[in-house]
Amino acid sequence: MQTESDGRLARGAARRNLLLDAAVRVVARAGSGSLTHRAVASEAQVSIASVTYHFPSIGELRRETLQYAGSSIGLELADLVLAATARVDDIPEICARYAVRLVVERRVETAAVFELIVAAAHDEDLRPVVAVYNGMLANLLMPYEGDQGRAQTVGAAIQGLLLVQLASAFPIDLAGLGEAVADLIRRYRAKEPVAHGLDRPDQQDN
Repeated sequence: MQTESDGRLARGAARRNLLLDAAVRVVARAGSGSLTHRAVASEAQVSIASVTYHFPSIGELRRETLQYAGSSIGLELADLVLAATARVDDIPEICARYAVRLVVERRVETAAVFELIVAAAHDEDLRPVVAVYNGMLANLLMPYEGDQGRAQTVGAAIQGLLLVQLASAFPIDLAGLGEAVADLIRRYRAKEPVAHGLDRPDQQDN
């Protein structure tokens, strides 16, 4: 039976996610500099007090927004990789299809993540979150690439391809994006990759 305390916790978590969804939309639409308590309150149609209760400072709001959006898209990719019956050789095509999904179906979350990654160049507090996000991507690529260094390089390059697509004023070449991602992953593969199992990033040891 759900206790009154459980109910309050569930309502609090739901309100927090509602606010973070609103924050993601604000950042995606107008950039990281537009992320304020007032902007989130307006987007979510709640009081400013509700936003400041869950996120007392702008710094906390920025960090939590990046973590929320980055984890969401990162864990979806992890689930897709694991759903491929743990076939390491399928990773390039899985990532290629997901890259297309990111710039079309999940464009809002993807744009918000990149806005805040760029903001990390001037905001030290965002950098640990960026490191976690980059590490998650590298860990998914490592079983195919063969070592951590290659996986990190490929992960960074894929993000560059996505950023160019998000910033382009020209129609997006979806087929070209997918092909570029898959080709990049294959080209960087070690000649004798080390055997690795496939684990969900949030289940791996640090």
